[in-house]
Amino acid sequence: MTKTNVAFFINDITSSGGTERVTCLISNMLQSTNNYNIVIISLNEAHGDIKFPLQEQVRTTKINKTPQNGIYRFPIVCARLAYLVRQYKVDILIDVDGILDLYSIPVKILTRVKLISWEHFNYHQNPDVPYRKLSRQLAGIFATAIVTLTKQDAQNYEQNLKFKRAKILTIPNPMTVQGKHDYHPDSRTIVSAGRLTYQKGFDMLVDVAAQVLLQHPDWQWVVLGDGEDHDALVQKTNERGLSTQLHFLGRTDNLGSYLEQAAFFVMTSRFEGLPMVLLEAKSYSLPLISFDCDTGPQEIIQNGANGYLIPCFDAKAMADKINILVESSAIRMNLSSKTEEGNTGFQPCSVRSKWIKLLKTDN
Repeated sequence: MTKTNVAFFINDITSSGGTERVTCLISNMLQSTNNYNIVIISLNEAHGDIKFPLQEQVRTTKINKTPQNGIYRFPIVCARLAYLVRQYKVDILIDVDGILDLYSIPVKILTRVKLISWEHFNYHQNPDVPYRKLSRQLAGIFATAIVTLTKQDAQNYEQNLKFKRAKILTIPNPMTVQGKHDYHPDSRTIVSAGRLTYQKGFDMLVDVAAQVLLQHPDWQWVVLGDGEDHDALVQKTNERGLSTQLHFLGRTDNLGSYLEQAAFFVMTSRFEGLPMVLLEAKSYSLPLISFDCDTGPQEIIQNGANGYLIPCFDAKAMADKINILVESSAIRMNLSSKTEEGNTGFQPCSVRSKWIKLLKTDN
């Protein structure tokens, strides 16, 4: 049987974020079927080794010998990408982040490679880069398919793309498969995690914590992650008198060790693509509380069954729900007992089958 040559085109596979992690996961899934030759092409590699497990059969390469950016490099990047597509005889080119479509679309026109745009943000967010709106419209015309992480975001694309030649479909990121973890109803620790940036809303988390922790001095709240807002968040925590209960512990390579000892998980993001931290917390049988932001929480949390969706961005409503959980281990245990509801579509076997079906599509 002839193998299909698939290339994932990513900004930097040596970074340690969610897109890099899931690119390695999906690459390994496809490689393990023995039906694909996988190569990962980075625009830049600035961080040394790859941070996530990657099968040795998966090849990696890069476009820029040293990390470089700038619009003046556009023709150089396109030419180099086209060279690599031909060198590896790529049948299907998958852009990990739609902004990279700006490079891949000219390459598709030159080489006739099949192009898939894999969007990791939601349609209404345009983080930092004004070219995103353009790249999304062009993907609607030139890509074979646009893959969104949530059904909600697929609807965003259907409603906002002017030309929809591309097939728009949803393939979520897979849950990490965990062994069975016993829930600890006596835990008095709340956990949150994410980059300490505006997107993740930890400034609002401090406001929520002030309405919870001061009333419950035997409870602790730990936030895992680093970022540019660290110092401001610590200062705000101190000003609110929370320094002995609310702790910003920095980045960890073992989030699971905190999740398996937690009472429940809280997310205060202003926007998401598909929040993997919610899925990971769910895999540890934790009740979940999150603002009902675009996009993802409402596809992970069954409101009132295994957690709570809070109107955006109502700090008091969130604090009220947290206080209910803090004060009732019975409610926490009931929510924990139903964390497997809604998990089927996030199972690795389901995600893998959806990718394989897409890669077999002829058009």
